Amino acid sequence: MLNKTRARTIDLDNPFAPLTGLCELILVRHGEQLLTRELSASETVDPPLSDLGRRQVEAVADRMRSSRIDAVYSSPLRRALDTGRAIAGHHGLEPTVYEALTEYEPWQDFPADQSPFETLPHEEISRIFREHARTRSYQAFPYAEDPIAFRARVLGSVAAIADSNPGRRVVVTCHSGVINAILADALGSGFDMPVRVHHTSLSVVRAADTRRAVQSINDFTHVLSFQSEVGAMNL
Repeated sequence: MLNKTRARTIDLDNPFAPLTGLCELILVRHGEQLLTRELSASETVDPPLSDLGRRQVEAVADRMRSSRIDAVYSSPLRRALDTGRAIAGHHGLEPTVYEALTEYEPWQDFPADQSPFETLPHEEISRIFREHARTRSYQAFPYAEDPIAFRARVLGSVAAIADSNPGRRVVVTCHSGVINAILADALGSGFDMPVRVHHTSLSVVRAADTRRAVQSINDFTHVLSFQSEVGAMNL
C-alpha cells in the first residue's frame, strides 16, 4: 500500500529531504518536433520528432538512466510519448498516457486543412507572436482553445498523478504549455507562459495534497554538447 503520511511543508522545499508523503515530479518537455510553414492546422497538433529532437531524446534518456524513477506519465502526442518511452525504457517501465496532458492548441478554431502560416498575412502572424511574447498570454491567439479550461485540465491531471504516487519520483513527458501551466500555478504567476522551456529540459516540482514547491526549471545541460541554436519554428 502506498504511504499516506502527510508531508511536511519544509520537505517540499528541501531537495535533499526524503519523499515521505510527497511526490516528486520531473517535468520533461518532448524533443524538438518536425515543423514547417506548410503544415495544416491539424497537422501541427501531432508532428513527429525531428532528427535533432531524436538526438535530444537520446541525450535526456541517457542522462536519466542512473536516476531513481518510479513511474513515467506522458501526453498521448507522439513527440512526448516517444520521449517518455526512451526514458522509461532504461528503467523497465512503460509510460502511462494521460489525455489531459495534451498540448495547448493555439490554432484549434482555425480551418483544419489550412496552414496558418501560409494562409494568414505575414503581418498578422508577426503581430500575434509579438503580442504573445510581450504579454506571455494565450489571449494573443485569436483561434486558440480556452486557456482557463486548458489550465484546469492540466492541473487536474497533475493532481491525480501526484495523489497516486506519494513517496515516489515520477517523470512526466509533455509540452511547453503544460509545463508552464504547472509552473505558473506553483509559483502563483498570472502568466500563461512564465518561462520558455527548452526541448527535453527538466523542471522539478514537489507535490503533496494541494501544495507545490518548484525545485528547478529548464535544465537542458545535456544538449549543450551538440546544440547551439533553436530553429524559428521551434521556440
